[in-house]
Amino acid sequence: MINTTIEERIFYFRTRNNWSQSQLGDAIEKESGKLVSKDVISNYEKGRRKVPSELVPVLARIFDISTDELFYKPGEESHSDDIGSTIMNARHIAAEDKAAAFDITFEALGKAKEEIQKLKIQVAESMQETTTYKVELEKYKAVVDRVKKATLMD
Repeated sequence: MINTTIEERIFYFRTRNNWSQSQLGDAIEKESGKLVSKDVISNYEKGRRKVPSELVPVLARIFDISTDELFYKPGEESHSDDIGSTIMNARHIAAEDKAAAFDITFEALGKAKEEIQKLKIQVAESMQETTTYKVELEKYKAVVDRVKKATLMD
């Protein structure tokens, strides 16, 4: 997929499903209760009208994709997309096996918790480095001040 904007991706996923703009509008209405005409879809796809943020998760459900797939180029998806995709897959599995869907979702949330813990550690390390650099900076400022005073005295 070469598409680089949400507008191009909407067009891509609509045509991949062999839907007309009217059919996509009908699917949006069925999913969200919001009436969307083929002209509105056309304006979204051509970038003449911005896609409302509340429509993004609706489109993701309709196209059976993650919301990230509407925004990122292939290979550029955020890491959270893995978790989002897993949960999206669990949603489909839930129709047939709720226990399996629960297990998949619970595992994905566990991975998310691990990622959050890693990020907390990175933030703590960054804060510690920042403090170290501030101390070093103060030392250099003192040296610069002494050099300035010595230079002004000459």
